[in-house]
Amino acid sequence: MGVVKEIRNKLNESNNKLVNLMISGSYLYGFPSKDSDIDFRGMFLFDTNLLLGLRRPRDVIEMEIGLNDIVLNEVGKEIGLCLAGNCNAFERLNGPQIVSSAEFLKLRKLLNGCMAKDGLYKSYKGIATSNYKKFIKSGRGTIKKYLYVFRGLMAGIYALERGRVEPNIEVLNRRMRIAEVEKLVKLKKAGKENENLPRSLSERRLEKRIDELFERIDMDYEKSKLAERPDEQDVEKVNKFLIKVRKKNL
Repeated sequence: MGVVKEIRNKLNESNNKLVNLMISGSYLYGFPSKDSDIDFRGMFLFDTNLLLGLRRPRDVIEMEIGLNDIVLNEVGKEIGLCLAGNCNAFERLNGPQIVSSAEFLKLRKLLNGCMAKDGLYKSYKGIATSNYKKFIKSGRGTIKKYLYVFRGLMAGIYALERGRVEPNIEVLNRRMRIAEVEKLVKLKKAGKENENLPRSLSERRLEKRIDELFERIDMDYEKSKLAERPDEQDVEKVNKFLIKVRKKNL
């Protein structure tokens, strides 16, 4: 893939290394439309020499290649996000990969062992709450915004119940079977993402479904068998891994 080659070339200019690369956004979430942008996300590893001087390099690389939007977080930054329970970081970690280095595969296993319920719950519920208040309650609830609310709650519930993340709303809905979500996904895929609800979808019914999911995610947080926060021993394993790859990349 030409995009991957261009990304590697860009990183090589500073002796940085591509660790993983995946497609995020609507393709990851299961509701792409024909005009959806392709968002590439991944991690890179600093040339360790860059960390030894006074000036710490920027730990995020953003670029555009054609119509493709690329954002890469440095390994240390992405580790911090996962340890804080950031749901987007865990979805990037566990989503389908285009590039998977040996370091990535090892790191993914270690970070999944640090998955804990406090951060995941706050992160997923926070995404849903933000979109709900900003768009749905203000009367600006387009097809796309309703899907963002539903996906955040459904993915959060799945993670708390099963101890792993699943970003794709169609996969989530095979388990939850919410008819309104199926209709919303069809409309989004048909390119109607920025339209208001059609008559076939009752706003009142959608609000009821959303309220039920908010109640369920709260209950599942209390019942979840995941640890409240990452175990210190597991965190130390990640720390040792990072030290090892930094030394290797001197």
